Amino acid sequence: WRLVFAGRGSALELVARTPDLFDEVLEGSAADPVCAARMARAWGVVSVMDRDAGDAAERLGKPLFVVDSLAWMRAASPASFVGARVYWAQRFPGVRVEGLVPRPSLIGPILAERVGGSLPRDGGLVIHLGGSAAPRGREGLYAAYARFVTRAVLEAGLGDRFREISVLGGAAAIAALEAPVRSGLSCIESLAPEDARDRLARAEAVLTAPGLTTTIECFQDGTPTWFLPPQNYSQWCILRHLRAAGVADGALHWEDLPEVPKLADRMAAEVRDPIVCTQIERLLSSSTARSRLRSQLAEVGEGSEVRVARQAGFSASLGPLGIEEIASTLRRIAATERRDMVVAGASG
Repeated sequence: WRLVFAGRGSALELVARTPDLFDEVLEGSAADPVCAARMARAWGVVSVMDRDAGDAAERLGKPLFVVDSLAWMRAASPASFVGARVYWAQRFPGVRVEGLVPRPSLIGPILAERVGGSLPRDGGLVIHLGGSAAPRGREGLYAAYARFVTRAVLEAGLGDRFREISVLGGAAAIAALEAPVRSGLSCIESLAPEDARDRLARAEAVLTAPGLTTTIECFQDGTPTWFLPPQNYSQWCILRHLRAAGVADGALHWEDLPEVPKLADRMAAEVRDPIVCTQIERLLSSSTARSRLRSQLAEVGEGSEVRVARQAGFSASLGPLGIEEIASTLRRIAATERRDMVVAGASG
């Protein structure tokens, strides 16, 4: 394979920290002239939930392969994915294949096993803020979220329970933390994906925004995991499902607070996104929300063994890891064709 990455935002940020993975790295949308020209010379396109890449593949007549970890929250396939030669959809509670075209191949978690076996716990708490790629026009939202949750953690007195408190996150979220907060933290880092996973695997406990990949990685690695309120619509739905499955006990969901609407799964983006952003912006300046979060965070670290067992069981219920199925299918299809592929990563 000769692998070319095209993308923006947090996807590009992660790729930039793993310099040996791709032969070329292009910054921009698949619709940008430079990226489109590179795709025109490629054999095929893998879209990691990147709709621009799907559109570009159709225009250029290239084989399209779609990897989708959020198919469970879609009422129908995005038009950009309909022409995919293969559509892999990650299993999650509520996933259904009706309305998805082409009919997806359901696979287990779209992640790899962590290399190196189990690691000794270091007695620390890691706060994982995620990539923090804010929606367009709402660039200050995740920065405000980072400040909100880190202040609540320090006010909850968790420094008395853990040997150290560290923060992992995207560059924008890390940059947003003010000096008073930084002084109460042991370490603040943005890391490459494999290094971040190792860091989480060594933690005594992880407190994370409910993004799906990090959540399942922590469950797979046996790290006791607690949850922050959601940052966006997908996390809004993910946390609801995790609480229903009994693996996110004690987590505060914004829906627990007064005057916050209950949002259904599979809402259209143009309906849900303005509601979610408006509600989160309002709650981040609410003393009531901060007090509720501080109160619930005081329980982080308690009952770890039971929590780990439940979380491991939930992870196992999703089936075997799906990366090898994706890789083997691509190898088989491309065995007699040109081996030059563009991988396009969505920014969120």
